[in-house]
Amino acid sequence: MHISQNSMKYLYILILSVFCFTITQAQTATFEWEKASKWVNTNINGVQNPKYVFPTQDGFTVYSVEEIGTRAFAPKKIYISKFDNTGKYASSVEVLLPKRQLKDATLLKIIEGDGKLYIFSNVAVKKDKKNVLYAQVYDNATATISDTYELYTLPIAKVNNSGFFDVELSQDAKTFAVLVNKPFVKKTKEAIDVLILDANLELVSNVEQELSFDSKRSSRETLFVENDATVTLVKKTNLNKKSPITTVITIKGETLKEQQVSADKFYISDCKVITVNSKQYLLGFATDNAKPAVSMGGAKDKSYFIYNISESKLVKNQNWKPEILKKVLGKGFIDLKVKTVLLDGNDIYLIGDRFSKDSEPIPGQNFEYNYTYNFGPGVVIKLNTTGDVAYESYIKYGEEYKNNMERLGSFYPFISNGTLHVLANEKESVLKKKKIVMGYNKINAKAIVLKTYNASGEVTTVPFWNSTVGGERSSVAFAPAQTIQLTDKVFYIYAYGGDKQAFGRMTLE
Repeated sequence: MHISQNSMKYLYILILSVFCFTITQAQTATFEWEKASKWVNTNINGVQNPKYVFPTQDGFTVYSVEEIGTRAFAPKKIYISKFDNTGKYASSVEVLLPKRQLKDATLLKIIEGDGKLYIFSNVAVKKDKKNVLYAQVYDNATATISDTYELYTLPIAKVNNSGFFDVELSQDAKTFAVLVNKPFVKKTKEAIDVLILDANLELVSNVEQELSFDSKRSSRETLFVENDATVTLVKKTNLNKKSPITTVITIKGETLKEQQVSADKFYISDCKVITVNSKQYLLGFATDNAKPAVSMGGAKDKSYFIYNISESKLVKNQNWKPEILKKVLGKGFIDLKVKTVLLDGNDIYLIGDRFSKDSEPIPGQNFEYNYTYNFGPGVVIKLNTTGDVAYESYIKYGEEYKNNMERLGSFYPFISNGTLHVLANEKESVLKKKKIVMGYNKINAKAIVLKTYNASGEVTTVPFWNSTVGGERSSVAFAPAQTIQLTDKVFYIYAYGGDKQAFGRMTLE
């Protein structure tokens, strides 16, 4: 049978249309929301500052750190609440931090483990000359809180020089590292203790170490611990000088190794430690000029890098492509932070998020401030441990939020079937390219969008118009940064806007 050229053309268009329709249909989503009206009052215990943990088929858990009373430096209470898989509230427990000599402990960190929530706090008291590190453990299976653990007691002479603690958990949730920075002593070197604990907070080892840095110093440091109990401390010194220094300190058992990673015109702004095939790497963002003129607005990140800690060598320091830079005002990223690093086999996704905040006191109020948070733009780099770069792609977004609205900022990246996806929220007026939008609710109306990155880093954005919570007057915005993933297709998602909030479930179809 002979088919004419015109018929072939129409057949091709038909096939292409069906194919495109199939792709579009595959990227839809359904939403189940608990009514936002049930959470109108943000002072309800347990939902003031919600953080998602423990997603299961039956539901999820939320913890919220809230102040008791309104006075300055008020003690904190932690509410841990359970919700079912439709976002309905089920039950909660309350956790008070420890006290010693009538003094409330200060919350240090809350860490999500394997079915457990670990709450770390400490309090230094002049009367008994001790700075004590505490832990309380919430078991999600039984919804119960443990007795208080005293993990470490640090002798002190005075409270304003009482040392400090940091705690991190390995990726497999089986190993804790506790870093104890002992009180400063003039004309001596910095003294630390490194504790390794198991998931039950049982002590595995305690090693004393002396670093090459002066005890009384000005530095910023970040703690990491790997599955094999290797502890890494990334320390930044000379912070206020023209050439700040980044040093990586690796501790495994009794063995300590220090290596300076930064170099001339290579100053690290933000970074993260990862382990790939039993080797440690440092990767993140850097600049060639750490202290530019004030009129330039601050140091601009000019490159991304990957450094092999295990072999003490810089694998790659790559300047941004012109296509990336031309999209960024001022030809560089200011305040770029490592949002997350995702691993997929030998592929590494380095994901950055520009973030900054400002504050100013509220006139006539004591210790009360208004905060402004700026998010975006972002960037994603796909590379491997040999420095081969598959792509670097710009994440076009940017928002300014005030006070509690901060929770709407940023986005949620995840990998499915070897492809990077990003859940975000965008204004409907921008998505629909409307130049004039009347009415407050319509101006601020948002939709959840799914951004998908192909092998070349090109982005396809699909909006979910049905993601709105409630009617037009009761709708709230969305916070994909507060999304947690249950399966490849199912997510629990949080919505917040003004004085309203809701929990829900999103299913990609």
